[in-house]
Amino acid sequence: MSYIVMARKWRPRTFDTVVGQTHVVRTLKNAIQANRISHAYLFTGPRGVGKTTTARLLAKAVNCLSPENGEPCNHCVRCEEIGGGGSMDVIEIDAASNGLVDDARELREKVRYAPVSCRYKVIIIDEVHMMSNAAFNALLKTLEEPPAHTIFILATTESHKVPATIISRCQSFDFRRIPVKEITERLAVMAAAENITIDEEALHVIARGADGSLRDAQSLFDQIISFSGRQITAPDVVAVLGLVDAQVFTGLVEAIAQHDAGRALGLIDQLVNNGADLRLFMKEWVEYWRSLVVARIAASQENLLNLSGSLAEEVGRQNQLFPLEDLINLAKLAATTDDQLRFTQHPRLLIELLLMQLCSTDRLVSLEALWRQLQTMEARVAKWAGSDAVAEPGRLTIQSAPDPQPARGPKPAAPAAKEPLEGETALVVDTLEEVLPSTYLDKVRQHWSAVLLEVGQKNRRLQALLRDVTVTAGEEGWVELTCTSAYHFTGLDKEESRKTIEAALAAELGSPTRVRLKCLQPEAAASPEAGTESQDRKQEFEEIARKEPLVQKTLEMFGGQIVDVVKKPPAGGAK
Repeated sequence: MSYIVMARKWRPRTFDTVVGQTHVVRTLKNAIQANRISHAYLFTGPRGVGKTTTARLLAKAVNCLSPENGEPCNHCVRCEEIGGGGSMDVIEIDAASNGLVDDARELREKVRYAPVSCRYKVIIIDEVHMMSNAAFNALLKTLEEPPAHTIFILATTESHKVPATIISRCQSFDFRRIPVKEITERLAVMAAAENITIDEEALHVIARGADGSLRDAQSLFDQIISFSGRQITAPDVVAVLGLVDAQVFTGLVEAIAQHDAGRALGLIDQLVNNGADLRLFMKEWVEYWRSLVVARIAASQENLLNLSGSLAEEVGRQNQLFPLEDLINLAKLAATTDDQLRFTQHPRLLIELLLMQLCSTDRLVSLEALWRQLQTMEARVAKWAGSDAVAEPGRLTIQSAPDPQPARGPKPAAPAAKEPLEGETALVVDTLEEVLPSTYLDKVRQHWSAVLLEVGQKNRRLQALLRDVTVTAGEEGWVELTCTSAYHFTGLDKEESRKTIEAALAAELGSPTRVRLKCLQPEAAASPEAGTESQDRKQEFEEIARKEPLVQKTLEMFGGQIVDVVKKPPAGGAK
């Protein structure tokens, strides 16, 4: 076959041409120069990042007749034999098809014999994690103490599947995903050498689609050349790879900034008609939101973004369309939807709902920011009013007397009473507790998921019942839970259940919290007669309680109210 694919044609022939793994090749070159060669190596990392290539380079370097600074010369007989795959002393094994115990025993026999022509016999085992446990055990002793003329190089994409006994007997090297910038630079060199014209945006799209694998990028490059010939543009790359054009991302952000939901939904419709994978689109769009946020916060650190020149300019412009807090909140909503797409059968609907939410939201102001603004306002008003300001929970009252008649003598002391005197005026400023009366209820709802988790650790059945319950009301010290059916009400209306729920609420909210239960179907929970009798009895007990001096004193001291009346069980524990 005359044609050689890019990945093979451009396979590195020296350590210095290995892309993105400087920490590995530097260590190996120094070890070769210092003659500190280990008997076993373990190369781990994602696919297509150079593990097998580096193993072959190491095999050439240790057997080269004229090495130069730890590099193989690629001209001597040994380098040519190993590079062409004709050396009997360099054995490559695919563990996926040769991972049985018999294969390991056969290999153990082979390593006993001295090399035929090389200095070292090198055994390269690819995808070593595919070996069976019996095969690992058969190889273990040989791997720990091999003959002096043998070097083992194990390569794997799943190091967690390799037994710890094997890993402990090897020098381990972690190969990293190759950055988009380095893949782009390597592809540009290849394109120039192959007389192929390709713009920077197209190179960037290929590198982004390779997901950190240079081999994948080279394979994609081959495929695109077959499609476009020697003139390649970014739209060609997008069409071949099935990716989403970056103009879709920028168009959606513009539509959100202009509150144009119709335009945003139209762009999604185009994606669907073109056969785009909506889950892949959402993943890439979340990455675009990340670019907007990072470019806004750390504009000077370009290394944090993997963007081409034109797209970087667009990101720099669009990140100024929103206040920073809005930008962060929008990115959070997009990331949340991306996470939800994994569990839905209707990805288009979920994305369209997200877009309508983003386009209809004028400003996403957090309660924390609003709280800070109101606190600042209170402080300014109090400072302006001076000693005439009277602070109360949830309210700031400023008293101002009318101009008095001129009088001689010392100025009378200000009245201590909080109420305005006759003839005076009062300015009342509502604070956060007045403007947002449901703050505590919102707090309960925000922590409700954590409360469910806390309850589930103690009672899974109770947790299941609470999933169909709604938090409908609440103030400091109590919450109201509304059940949808008598079945849920019956399961929750037990002393043990209440204690478990209240303990979970107290743990999450940081203060004791009582639970009230309400049922949307009270007639199903009990017969009308029983319900009327029970209600009458409760009213009777409540009237009795109100007449008790101790109860009256307690209500007067704490400004409280009677929430519920529970009949005390008789002595001995019987009810």
